[in-house]
Amino acid sequence: IMAGGVVYFLMLVLITLANVDAFGVRPTVSSSKVRSISSPAASSLSMVFGPNIAAEMEKKKNPKKYESTIQNLMKQNKLTRQQAEKRYGEFLADPDGFALRAAAQERKEKGYKDWKEQAIAKSDDPEATRKRIEEFQKKSTLKATAMNW
Repeated sequence: IMAGGVVYFLMLVLITLANVDAFGVRPTVSSSKVRSISSPAASSLSMVFGPNIAAEMEKKKNPKKYESTIQNLMKQNKLTRQQAEKRYGEFLADPDGFALRAAAQERKEKGYKDWKEQAIAKSDDPEATRKRIEEFQKKSTLKATAMNW
């Protein structure tokens, strides 16, 4: 078991080094592909472990789960294998960013102007949801104002 762990670790190191130039940046990333990520740790990690590497690591770590996930994505979303693998790799590399991009895409497709309109429209009690959002925003604004004094 110990030898397998060492081999796996060395494989991760080699994959990482193969995708990092001398300055620690993946040379294949163009400025149009760089994502905005709120966490500094997440952004530096995604610069080293991009979607392709994340997917390959998951495939090596748990092949049955990986294959099951790919098959489910293909079936549920009517994707080709290549599309499903790309989508899963994007999720693995940046789950938070993936969720934010998916929500933004859904808003765009359904014609919502912003996240608030979408949340209110999808709510079982739209008026209560609107009220909660407004109260939250008001409290947050007051707290931010108080902290800046």
